[in-house]
Amino acid sequence: MAKKKEEGYCHICGKYGFLSKEHVPPQKAFNDRRTIKIQFEKALTLGPDEISEGPKQRGGIYMYTLCSQCNNDTGTWYGYRFVDWCYQGMDILIKSRGKPTLVYLNKLYPLSILKQIITMFFSLNTAEFRKPNQELVKFVLNRDMRHLPPKYRFFVYYNIEGRLRYVGFGGVYNIRTRRFTMIGEISYPPYGYVMTIDSEPPDKRLFEITHFADYLYNEFTIMELKLPVLPTHTPLPGDYRTRKEIEKRLQENR
Repeated sequence: MAKKKEEGYCHICGKYGFLSKEHVPPQKAFNDRRTIKIQFEKALTLGPDEISEGPKQRGGIYMYTLCSQCNNDTGTWYGYRFVDWCYQGMDILIKSRGKPTLVYLNKLYPLSILKQIITMFFSLNTAEFRKPNQELVKFVLNRDMRHLPPKYRFFVYYNIEGRLRYVGFGGVYNIRTRRFTMIGEISYPPYGYVMTIDSEPPDKRLFEITHFADYLYNEFTIMELKLPVLPTHTPLPGDYRTRKEIEKRLQENR
């Protein structure tokens, strides 16, 4: 029996119709394994190493969010360059045994990588996200468009420990710093990605890549990157506490 096609509004262009399968991150960027889907509210109740039962999904993490044209265009323009960036990151982590302490040279196409990251955030959020963020829509749908308004900032880190983190855009209040942050986050090894709007980053260790927007589409560069390795044991965006730090706080609360 043929699977029923899903209909809705494309999260990028806004057209209504049949939606295509969009992997977040792209399937060739190590996103091809079976996963367990857990609701955010349920994930909040789990301990750092606790495993929960849930519906299993084969073939990686994907969602039906983009029309065929937006899916094909972004995949053709940005996808393969983003995949290469992920392979470089994984290679660095393997060679350094998960503890990169040097400044490593990355060979990349910065603009394509950033636009693929933004495409992923469009899929992660609802179709309504595009309406107040038309600058991002134009930026992604125009392959050669450069530069972003200063309110948008993007950050990256290495991630090999903890849970996968898929958090759509929203407000987060940090009790310790008394700071409110508009943030979205995606973590899938070898990287984690953070996007903020009119906000400072949730952690000073994050490496900013907003300047990737200033490169030409076909501009290839060798860039020195020294990224932090941060764990994601909780589903909360911007929370990079170690397992010991979380367990200590739990003991204090008890």
